[in-house]
Amino acid sequence: MSYRKIPSIGQAHENSCWAACLAWWLKAVQGGRPSWTQAKIMEVYRRSLDGDGAMIPEYMVNAWRNDQRLKMGTMVFKTPNATLDRLPIGPTPVCIAFKHFTGFAHMNVIWPSEGSKVWCMEPYWPFPGVNGKRTGRFVEREINDHFNFGDAVILAWANPFEGESAAPPA
Repeated sequence: MSYRKIPSIGQAHENSCWAACLAWWLKAVQGGRPSWTQAKIMEVYRRSLDGDGAMIPEYMVNAWRNDQRLKMGTMVFKTPNATLDRLPIGPTPVCIAFKHFTGFAHMNVIWPSEGSKVWCMEPYWPFPGVNGKRTGRFVEREINDHFNFGDAVILAWANPFEGESAAPPA
C-alpha cells in the first residue's frame, strides 16, 4: 500500500505532534480501530497531558498499550551509541517518539523506504507555521541520522489480529 496517498496531518499546536501522528496512524492501519480526529484524540487523552498539551512519554507508553480500541503495542527502545536500523520496523507504519536534534521531544509516523531510510509523516510542517494551519508532509529520512539524538525512542505499532503474536513488528 502507498501510505503517502493518505493525506498528511499537521499538528494543531506546538506540542500536539503525538495527536496528529496518532490520527494519521489510525487512518493508515485501520483494522477496526477508531477513526479519530486530532481534536478527539486530545480530548480522549487529556489526563495524560502536561500543562503545554504535550503527552507525557511514560503515560503514552501505558495509555496507548492499554487502550483496547487502538489495538496497539508500545515499547521503549534504548538508543545510546546505537544504530536505529536494528529497530523492529515492519512494512506497516509505526509511531516513533524521539528527541529531536534541537532538543525537544517529537513524534513522526515512519515506515520503510530503501536501505536505512524511512518515509515519515511529519506533522510539524510548515515549520514553524501557524497553529491550526499546519498541513504536515511526507519526507524521506535516514533513520540513523534523524532519530538518534536521545538515549531512547518509543515505538507504537499495530497489534496483530486475535491469535497472532503481539511482539514488535519484524
